[in-house]
Amino acid sequence: MAGQRVAVVTGVTGGLGPAVKQALEGAGLIVVGISRTEADITKPAEVESAIARIVEQHGRIDVLVNVAGGFAGGKHVHESDAATWEHMLALNLTSAFLCCRAAIPHMLAGGFGRIVNISSRTAVQPVAGLSAYAVSKAGVLTLTQTLAAELHGTNVTANALLPSVIDTPSNRAAMPAADYSAWVKPEQIAAVVLDVVSDRWGIVSGAAIPVYGEA
Repeated sequence: MAGQRVAVVTGVTGGLGPAVKQALEGAGLIVVGISRTEADITKPAEVESAIARIVEQHGRIDVLVNVAGGFAGGKHVHESDAATWEHMLALNLTSAFLCCRAAIPHMLAGGFGRIVNISSRTAVQPVAGLSAYAVSKAGVLTLTQTLAAELHGTNVTANALLPSVIDTPSNRAAMPAADYSAWVKPEQIAAVVLDVVSDRWGIVSGAAIPVYGEA
């Protein structure tokens, strides 16, 4: 399928989203961002509507980068409330599932697709007090690996990035005493995203890619 490729980036106005958008646009892709003001991506109908509008306007979806997500927690499992658990699952995992589900048929129709899901180092290295966040991000990793199995042979790939703490203003504000130099920078993660969505990465699917910086 010829023509300029179209990338959808969720969480485009967050700490990582702008860097991903800039990297993809710099490589010549048309980037359509989905932010909270445009759609609640934890709700199926809103996701389907947003993806349908993008396809109507651009005729295709070639790349999906699920950046949207968030962090909440800080208590041990037996002290945690169900609302926090459900919030993390919805924000980090259900959102990625819904966006993948809506975008994949268009990728299959075009014969090309690159899905990049942002998981977390915590998904594979859990720590005390972060159960809801860790489980939701581990779910993103399992979702990615399942997609890779389901999409085998279609030229649609799915891979996950596992950042450590990302050097964003919100994280600096939350951890003012931390060593920011050890954190991974948004533009560094965006550079990895750009590689993963390229043609040469078509042989890689289902990968969990550590993006830890010096942390």
